[in-house]
Amino acid sequence: MIETLGWYKGQWLEIDRILIAANNRGLRFADGLFETILIKENKPVLFDEHLKRFEKSSKILKIDLKINKLTLRQLINDGIRKLSLKNDQFASVRINYSRGTNEGRSLTIHSTLKTKDLDNLWLEFYKIKPNFNPISVYISQTEKINEFSLISKCKTFSYNQSIQVLTEANEKSFDDSILLNTSNELCCGSTFNLLIKRNNQWITPRKESGCLEGIMVSKALKLKIVKEELISPEFQNDDIIVAINSLSCRQINQVNDLRLKPKFDPIYFWDLLYS
Repeated sequence: MIETLGWYKGQWLEIDRILIAANNRGLRFADGLFETILIKENKPVLFDEHLKRFEKSSKILKIDLKINKLTLRQLINDGIRKLSLKNDQFASVRINYSRGTNEGRSLTIHSTLKTKDLDNLWLEFYKIKPNFNPISVYISQTEKINEFSLISKCKTFSYNQSIQVLTEANEKSFDDSILLNTSNELCCGSTFNLLIKRNNQWITPRKESGCLEGIMVSKALKLKIVKEELISPEFQNDDIIVAINSLSCRQINQVNDLRLKPKFDPIYFWDLLYS
């Protein structure tokens, strides 16, 4: 039974057989973008929304995205068929795109070698189970989100900050971490956006906080379930706080020393956004 699958340069192969050149800027400088899409009922869910964010990020960072939308969708559909999923099984596909390979050691953009249209693309497919388990979080004391940075608006290969805050949280016996921006405004989690229900109203950190424009949060905003606000990190024990991304919806039951009381059905909420 296939659990994972990869595609690179026209070949379907095991993920650990995808070999990236040492002079690839994605490997050398984390100079690349990715999107992770849920596969539900053998379909890539919210594909257009993910691709739109992918294209937007490429324009912000001036990465020449040489991908035809129809070609990409066909590759994803081919990968889904190869996974042989049952209708009640879930999977994910991660779309990776590097700026390209380098000529020499230079960081400068003009050092990038010319490549074929799909040479900078690789795909990773995984059979998964969406995560709905509650978590405890620690507000990072070492890292801040730069709300003025272009990087914070894009889903890049660089996860060093997320790894740092996760390590920081785990060392203090918390499951994960949330970050403030440089103005001490609530921003996001290590790999997730935040939703808070307070005074019977769902709110989420505003885009100006520096948080990544999450696909699930964007869907909630579109459905007018939630509104953006400037949120300070002073939580109340009757808050419902949710950590959400495309593959998980988890209630936060503790922030630092504050234990939160309310109960919440993450599966119902997640299904509502994906309906």
